[in-house]
Amino acid sequence: MVILSAKKSKIRIFIIDDSAVARLTITQIIEKEGAPLEVIGSAPNGFVACQKLDLPKYEADVIITDIVMPEMDGIETIKNIMSKQPTPIIAISALRTEKEITTALSKLGIDLLDSGAVIFVKKPESKNIADQARFERQLLRNIYSQFSVDLIKSFTTLGVPVITEDEPVVEEKIIIRDDSNANRIIVIGASTGGPKAINYLLTNFPPISPPILIVQHMPKEMTKVWAERLQRMNSKLKISLAKNNTKLKQNNIYVAPGGFHCIITKGKQISLVRGKKVNFVIPAIDVTFNSVAGVYGKNVLGLILTGMGRDGLEGAKTIKSRGGIIFAEHESTSIISSMPNAVINAKKADKVVPLHKMPSMLRLSKWI
Repeated sequence: MVILSAKKSKIRIFIIDDSAVARLTITQIIEKEGAPLEVIGSAPNGFVACQKLDLPKYEADVIITDIVMPEMDGIETIKNIMSKQPTPIIAISALRTEKEITTALSKLGIDLLDSGAVIFVKKPESKNIADQARFERQLLRNIYSQFSVDLIKSFTTLGVPVITEDEPVVEEKIIIRDDSNANRIIVIGASTGGPKAINYLLTNFPPISPPILIVQHMPKEMTKVWAERLQRMNSKLKISLAKNNTKLKQNNIYVAPGGFHCIITKGKQISLVRGKKVNFVIPAIDVTFNSVAGVYGKNVLGLILTGMGRDGLEGAKTIKSRGGIIFAEHESTSIISSMPNAVINAKKADKVVPLHKMPSMLRLSKWI
């Protein structure tokens, strides 16, 4: 649920697409949803859009833009918008293959993609009713999600703003479980803003650790490339896209692929399952948390990072019921704090930790 401030009663949306049909379709989806969403304008390409967006009456809370357009395409449009008036953006496209999508989005640069300021939604296939319904659900969910993005935190150096003195200081009590890495696991769950936060953590992790499993809400077209990029940026670590039937190993980091729930079986193997979305997403953090709690019991550390919604809450309850540990990211560093806050408010977080303090907390707790 998105709570608007007293000064803002509507979420203002601007649409950019060279297809008049696409602009109309998106407008109808938003109008069907109704309050608090409002379409304030549209443009057939980036050039016209940037001219309009300079005017006060077109000041938008969220911008939806196609990627492939004439005159000024979506990539240049996004760069132009972010250089003048940073605004949360949903990039949409009819590009189908993983290579096409990743090649286009890679031109944005790592900072924009990882910050959470820009997210991607694939356009629906024509005459495919089920895919059209999928697009409508994803578009609306991401409008609310992007509206909640804190762009100041998104573009702060390293994603970890300085904590002011009046913010609560977390007591750093050491929590230790079985210190054999073979018998433990760390699971990291994140959504909007997660890629940047996760890269920060991995940059500060040592190469020796229990198995680490990452569940990041991300389209299936993007997870493989993201995992490869994480490996390039953290060459001292062993990072890979999780594969079916792989046995978990110490000192290895596994990224759950998009489009599958990632389950850990009794033999400590990865099982990738195509199933229904849980909490509107696949992979779902809850599914993975529940499965690792059943296998590792008290020797589980779950990290809930930035993101919108409540994914991870039910799984955190399961981990806690088996004696495991949950750390939640403090709202001072979360791009969107609703996901960690859901765990905190349910009193299922052992520690509430700003992102930049998590690596040292894990070292003090002898988890890494």
